[in-house]
Amino acid sequence: KMELSPVKFFRSVVEETIAARKSGQRRGDYLDLLLDARAGHEDISAPYSLTSTHSQDATARDSPTVEHHTVIKETPSSTDKVSLTQCKKMLTDKSIVAQCVLFLIAGYDTTASALAFSSFLLAKYPIHQLHLREEVQQMIEEHGDITYQGILEAKFLDACIMETLRLYPPGTFGERLCTKTYKLPGTEVTLHPGDLVTIPFWSLHHDPRYWQHPDEFQPDRFLPENKAKITGFTHMPFGIGPRNCIAMRFALMEAKVALAKLVIASELRLARGHKKLKLTSSPFPLKADGGVNLVVIPLPAGKQS
Repeated sequence: KMELSPVKFFRSVVEETIAARKSGQRRGDYLDLLLDARAGHEDISAPYSLTSTHSQDATARDSPTVEHHTVIKETPSSTDKVSLTQCKKMLTDKSIVAQCVLFLIAGYDTTASALAFSSFLLAKYPIHQLHLREEVQQMIEEHGDITYQGILEAKFLDACIMETLRLYPPGTFGERLCTKTYKLPGTEVTLHPGDLVTIPFWSLHHDPRYWQHPDEFQPDRFLPENKAKITGFTHMPFGIGPRNCIAMRFALMEAKVALAKLVIASELRLARGHKKLKLTSSPFPLKADGGVNLVVIPLPAGKQS
């Protein structure tokens, strides 16, 4: 079986890093959290419905983090719920490599999408592009370069990315599986365990009931003084809750750094015949059909603000 070279590359990088961490080198990062999770063996007790088909099975939880489980003694054929105990969570090196690669990949498409769409919008609205360039220039003057702290302090940069993700969310919808009976307030609709609930991110992001002029690029909506006006659960580019996008912070930081470097070094203009975007039919990741075409004009040193 032939492995693709990217797979070998990521595996070797993560395995070498794991070996270094085992020798005592800790960074307090995502990989350390995974290694700590593997070190802790947690016993789990959970109810399962067993039928005659599965009465002799000890089925591990439906989770990629469950690698091993102990065999439970034979139980009578029954539809009653019983407790499966001593089901150990165990992360193997293979699982850790997979989680690290997933973390990187999940942050790649969302970053590429956000950068493409934000570049298009800044080219379409040059006044916002100028404002952003001035903010980045001020960051460089205060910090000496585009720095992590400077990115955290760049409020208009954050607003531009957030507004881009409102107009062009990475995914147009999300799904959640109902786990208990719930009646939607003010309706006759009742959700039952096992029902699949679809959340229409795109529709919420473009609903005029929640957003004034929803199809316009208005970064000011997401400035600190205006965020309180945003209705809850109407802006969910990465989902919401404990199962939102695992690489959200990584993707946002990547996009902000790249966009800051782009606008400080160049001017973005719309290409002739490309003033409107046509989107692909794929719900994830959302992309422009044919890509985003722009004219990028390098700015001479000293004339970047």
